[in-house]
Amino acid sequence: MDTTRRALLKGIAAVPLAVTAGGLLVPSVARAAEPGYGLRMYDRDGVPTGTTWAAATQGLITRQRLGVADLVDDVLDRAERRASAPGDWRDGPGSAPRPDRFDFAFGWDARSKYREDARGKRWYPQGITTSYDAYGGSVPGSGGKKVALVSWYDKQTAGNQGAKVSVIDVTRTGLSSRPRYDHVLLAEPTKESGEPFDFKVTTLHAGGIAWVGKWLYVADRNRGLYVFDTTRMLKVSRGSTEKTRERAKNWCGYHAGDKKYYAHGYRYVMPLHHVYRPASWSANLAYSQVSLDRTQGATQSLVVSEYFEESPNGVAVRWNLNSAGYIASERAASTWPLRIPRVQGTVCVGDQTYYSANAPVKSHAPKSPKQGSLWLQWPRGEKMTAPHGKLTLGPEDLSYQPRARGGSLWGLAEHEDTRRVYRIRL
Repeated sequence: MDTTRRALLKGIAAVPLAVTAGGLLVPSVARAAEPGYGLRMYDRDGVPTGTTWAAATQGLITRQRLGVADLVDDVLDRAERRASAPGDWRDGPGSAPRPDRFDFAFGWDARSKYREDARGKRWYPQGITTSYDAYGGSVPGSGGKKVALVSWYDKQTAGNQGAKVSVIDVTRTGLSSRPRYDHVLLAEPTKESGEPFDFKVTTLHAGGIAWVGKWLYVADRNRGLYVFDTTRMLKVSRGSTEKTRERAKNWCGYHAGDKKYYAHGYRYVMPLHHVYRPASWSANLAYSQVSLDRTQGATQSLVVSEYFEESPNGVAVRWNLNSAGYIASERAASTWPLRIPRVQGTVCVGDQTYYSANAPVKSHAPKSPKQGSLWLQWPRGEKMTAPHGKLTLGPEDLSYQPRARGGSLWGLAEHEDTRRVYRIRL
């Protein structure tokens, strides 16, 4: 969307909100509203009498007898992939720059069986969040395990497999640490009349993610925020013979031939629970990224920011959360201008805001990855005079981690041959 054509639309304010049978938040009393940004929650697709995503997930567990996977005991403890050393920050000839104030990093599994993680042209990593977002530290009941989640989207048009999340053990982050990790497919539970409970892929860009307790918020540029349940991940089959293993790679959901569930070769699926779509009265917003802010006192909030290649007129928008991790009010709590283009990640730390941004690519030059920058905006919404430091080639999302002496930012790079997950000191 060209931000010079953005029109702030007037509509209806929700005061108070009521919940319909279909999970839609609607106003019970209407009045004229000032322009702004709004999100409405839905818990199912289609008609209001349709099956909710939560009910379909329950059906998969109780009726179809799919097991529930624990994030640590199952996904991490059985993880087959192991990160590689960051090396020269490039998985091929030459070298790539590492970010300023570098603290910790790893590359994806470089073994031939898993090399598509590091060098593939199908899946691209986008978003990052950690158990510091979700729980303020380690995962409860895990014996102190600290976890990072990274989202990927399938760039391929034909046979698109949607989006997935890497679950990574970052309990140890020394220079020699090589975290174990595994992938989980994001899926939409379904129930059609006369058919068994099922699921299908979710075709999301997954440009940013925020882990809030049991919920994983996933940003989709044109459609809002999708929310998945990290506590009800489902165990599926990867096949036991050459024929069924091939079927597992190319099938998602229930297969009537052998009455098994597959997820494109992955062990687990994370089910969709609810979505937040732009309200009818809302001004247009590109949901390019989302992060969690735990630094504003007792109230936690989500921050969404826009990516535009050339325009500096994008905005960041904040929604407050309630104690259960849901968006507390349809209407956004605050908005401020970004003032720079190509923003890939945004995090708020007190009254400071950090942005990761790509370098410009000249139209007549080859579109090879450029080294990005970290920007600091303070006070929020004011002009930024200079970059706060250099990041990797092709930087993406950001996530904040508090520390005893200052704080850190987690980030990642998306391009094949230079994909890294890293942490830098502030």
